[in-house]
Amino acid sequence: MAPVTDRHAWAEPGVEAVGDEVFRIPLPLPGDALRAVNVYAIRAGAAVTLVDAGWNAPASWTALEQGLRRLGRPVAAVRLVAVTHLHHDHVGQAARLREAAGATLLLGQGERPSLEQLLADTDQGRGRLIARLGRLGAGDLAEQLSQGGPEPQERARYELPDLYLADGSQVLAGERRLTVIATPGHTHGHVCLWDEGERTLFAGDHVLPHITPSIGLEPVPARRPLADFLTSLERVRALPAERVLPAHGPVFDDLAGRVDELLHHHQERLDACREALHPVPPGAGGVDAREVAGRIRWTRAARRLHELNWFNQMLAVGETAAHLDVLVDRGLATGTEQDGVVRYRAACSPPSGPDPGPVTERSP
Repeated sequence: MAPVTDRHAWAEPGVEAVGDEVFRIPLPLPGDALRAVNVYAIRAGAAVTLVDAGWNAPASWTALEQGLRRLGRPVAAVRLVAVTHLHHDHVGQAARLREAAGATLLLGQGERPSLEQLLADTDQGRGRLIARLGRLGAGDLAEQLSQGGPEPQERARYELPDLYLADGSQVLAGERRLTVIATPGHTHGHVCLWDEGERTLFAGDHVLPHITPSIGLEPVPARRPLADFLTSLERVRALPAERVLPAHGPVFDDLAGRVDELLHHHQERLDACREALHPVPPGAGGVDAREVAGRIRWTRAARRLHELNWFNQMLAVGETAAHLDVLVDRGLATGTEQDGVVRYRAACSPPSGPDPGPVTERSP
């Protein structure tokens, strides 16, 4: 692996030993700002277990083959593929691995509604997303999506898993036991895998070292994905992890510290959304999520919404709606649907006592 000299060095091709018989293999994401996704290979005798599968693209498959070859194993040695969640960069090659190696495919049971929707829907959820963007006041983004929108270079091959993973169940990788921890938020069925013996967390996209994962981008979104995410963060924070293996970015060791940073970020975002609800012109019915997203700043560069590309504008509007819905649940805002668009207003009388903040708020 390349020496860690910059923030993106982790995405360079190669193989990195990150634990006892555990290896990180970054696979490329063609044309994606994330650059790569980490697939983790656990070697147990002649067999290999993979955590996540990578994007469905020729360059990704070649990188996986080369990585496994460096471990002295062919693709045919892959016996188990545990997918942390349903997004394309994680599940994209899973079906091909099952076909090529006879591997058993595992997926969190909370992903079942979205997966079944994808399998039944030839446009892979596009229609639902168009309708949702319309309800959020982002009709222009919905129109762009209806006319084509951005397409991955290769579609994921969505297939039913051999087994859905329940919270608290175990995945056996040789003699290693990985406990499944349901961590809804990024998607409803996202799971982390906890290796208690090695004090290692396979974190998927739940806790990333450099970026904040998107919330609720899925064919069948949860009712309150941000509330789910905050609760899931608190749940993993208590783990005595000595090593965190994220899907994007380098391996790191301060799980609790990073969770605190993420909780703090979302509290700041909640405060910004609440502030952006003012002013609402007299007699107006409120403001939609698209308008609120346009009033706040995005990314470390503090960009305006219109400065983001099409896909990131869509993510930003969805994230804004998730934060506004949490404000509604906390009694700090109201949301009503008018002419097919949800409009929000700051609550006339805030609830007694301070804003409860995240499930347990801590400073980073």
